[in-house]
Amino acid sequence: MLLKEVAIELARAAPDLLDELSYVVASRYSANEIGFEEADVVMNALWAVCVSEEFWVDHDRTIPPITNEVFLAFDAGEYYRESDPLGTDPEVKYTKPLIDEFLAKHHHITIDPNHEQTR
Repeated sequence: MLLKEVAIELARAAPDLLDELSYVVASRYSANEIGFEEADVVMNALWAVCVSEEFWVDHDRTIPPITNEVFLAFDAGEYYRESDPLGTDPEVKYTKPLIDEFLAKHHHITIDPNHEQTR
């Protein structure tokens, strides 16, 4: 698995790398540097890694918490709910507020140029 190889090469834990990537996706989406579709595709790909058999075996069937939170925010914007008024944009109603809340809660996380996450 590519993630495992990169984690070994960088001497970093694979879950930390996924969380860092997820944080970057949320930050760039919030700053309008990437759109919903691109961010959603990336988060769906990261989720696929998280639920792969190899990752689950290596990491005790645990989804990294930041990856999980960001994935769920984008997942919430993927579909319309019958309970929403006609014309409701699920990205605006669900994803944007969840990402804003996520970033407010995790504003203390910084990514340094050496790609090390600090909290």
